[in-house]
Amino acid sequence: MAKRADFAGLDLLTAFGGEETSKKEISLSDILTNPDQPRVFGKEDVGDLVESMKRLGLIEPIVVRKQGKKFQIVAGERRFQAAKILGWKSVPVVETEASEDRCYEIALAENEKRKSLNPWEVGRAIQFLRKERKKTAEEVGKILGYTERYVKQLSSIARLDQKSVSEMLKTGAEPSVKNLETLLKKKEGRGGEMISPRKSPERIVVDLKSLSSKNRDSFLKELSNLKKKYGLS
Repeated sequence: MAKRADFAGLDLLTAFGGEETSKKEISLSDILTNPDQPRVFGKEDVGDLVESMKRLGLIEPIVVRKQGKKFQIVAGERRFQAAKILGWKSVPVVETEASEDRCYEIALAENEKRKSLNPWEVGRAIQFLRKERKKTAEEVGKILGYTERYVKQLSSIARLDQKSVSEMLKTGAEPSVKNLETLLKKKEGRGGEMISPRKSPERIVVDLKSLSSKNRDSFLKELSNLKKKYGLS
């Protein structure tokens, strides 16, 4: 299983080196979406956010960077879309002076923090960073808190085209690493060989006797979610 960094309690801009920022409120008409953002699927599915923001407001500001006379979204496009649906005229933002490359990394980490990208989308972003931004698998791994091997594995999955992934999702199949690897092998006409080198299957035995009934149930629930996410049996 890949090692993950937990960004949940961190300010992403601080986590990425504390680039100079300023907080302000700006008009929605001055905000531009980012055509290169990592998220591909479900960008317009903001029903949950609309209801939440209607009741609570915008808890977390949108992160933007200056682009000409406008501001381009670095992190928070779904919050922006929800604000438009709600008819808001302006939203609080945090403006960063980070470079374009750094902003892409922040956007990728922000989506991963929210667990809102499927493995193909992450792989696509990893592939972009490795090929277009000349980053090593180790450097990308540090951005996301992934092992180098897992970075290479996701990068391989990104060889799938968007149409193939979309068709798989329409069948109801989970976009797990296992399912995406199976699809890739089928598309490339290969047999049962693995896409990425792996060690022999490892088995981990955990003694739950010391846990209370409540903690045991919580542990098993989290384990089930992890197995589902990574396509483990």
